Amino acid sequence: MKKFLFLFFVVLVVFVFGCATVEEEGGSGKVASSTASGTLVLWNFESNSTDGWYGKGKWANACTVNSDSKFVKEGKYSLKIDAKGSKGWNQDIALNDGPFSGDFGNLKSITMDVYVPETSMKGLEYGQIFLVISGSANSWYQIPQGLKPGWNKLVYKLESDNIAGDIWHIYFVFNSGGDFKGPVYIDNVVGNF
Repeated sequence: MKKFLFLFFVVLVVFVFGCATVEEEGGSGKVASSTASGTLVLWNFESNSTDGWYGKGKWANACTVNSDSKFVKEGKYSLKIDAKGSKGWNQDIALNDGPFSGDFGNLKSITMDVYVPETSMKGLEYGQIFLVISGSANSWYQIPQGLKPGWNKLVYKLESDNIAGDIWHIYFVFNSGGDFKGPVYIDNVVGNF
């Protein structure tokens, strides 16, 4: 009987540790998962929260959670950024103070799904979201991507020299030729190694 219990215990321990997954700290104090495919989920909003994203000053209430499936690419939630009235360069609309993954400096790119309703861009000459990373390697490292109505798959290629070391803040800076007329939705912010 003792041999049976011992064998049962060994099998149980092997099973428990064999099913464990590796996770590391993510960008918002939540857990970001690292997968064998070379990706790091930074923010997916599936905790029904903004995952640490917030607006500042006049834009303090700009970042909220969206549950309307029409504006979600994967899962149940996305980040809704109320950009109505945002014109020109707006670095106060969406910021994140971390903490950020220790692997952040090893990323080669960041991708995200962005939905822009046609009415939100009506009358704009152009619309952009700059990914801005502020840290010890570079206090203001910015990469632009253009927007169009509908779903956008934005890819921000990173230079490792500009993101090495401590990361202080990350911004989604909105830039436009004219006033945004409504919200923009962000989902699946993923780092790629």
